[in-house]
Amino acid sequence: SLTVSLTVSHTHSLSQSHTRTRTPHVGSLLLAASRLWCCSITSEGCGHLSTVLRQGSSLTQLDLGLNHVGVPGLKLLCEALKAPWCRLQHLWLWGCSLTPFSCQDLSSALICNRSLVTLDLGQNSLGFHGVKMLCDALRLQNCPLQTLRLKIDESDTDIQNLLREIKESNPQLAVDGSRRDPQRHRPSAHDFLF
Repeated sequence: SLTVSLTVSHTHSLSQSHTRTRTPHVGSLLLAASRLWCCSITSEGCGHLSTVLRQGSSLTQLDLGLNHVGVPGLKLLCEALKAPWCRLQHLWLWGCSLTPFSCQDLSSALICNRSLVTLDLGQNSLGFHGVKMLCDALRLQNCPLQTLRLKIDESDTDIQNLLREIKESNPQLAVDGSRRDPQRHRPSAHDFLF
């Protein structure tokens, strides 16, 4: 079978119908990664992606950076993350208009999910309460997450204490609060087999 990645970026009017997929693979074509950076994906598009992920798609990497996913879109993606057939390992939600309210669904998904190892929530204003909800889920030993990226206020001692506690209870987890260009840390086409 052929493994490919799809990269679409800086497209200002990507139709939501482009995110629809009826089957997780077509013939012997397997989609392993999808970079939909800054493509005007909204909660409707997240609904289509959620359906694909819940059906056991071969998709293991999904980058939705700089799309207005918001609370409704994240709720739909979290439903997919809870599904036992979801194989997603890397999810980038950098700058996706997420709020502390998003973290309740996300923490619930992290408790159920068994495949996600990278979660990028950089450039989202999650606040202390949002980060606390995530940390409560990450304290559980069965959470496979290895890398968490957050927008961190270095001067907020409460958040710093939370992150210190989570690192002590979950030493496999690396928390990254750097503000470097996130696109430099995404997979590119040469990372996949053709």
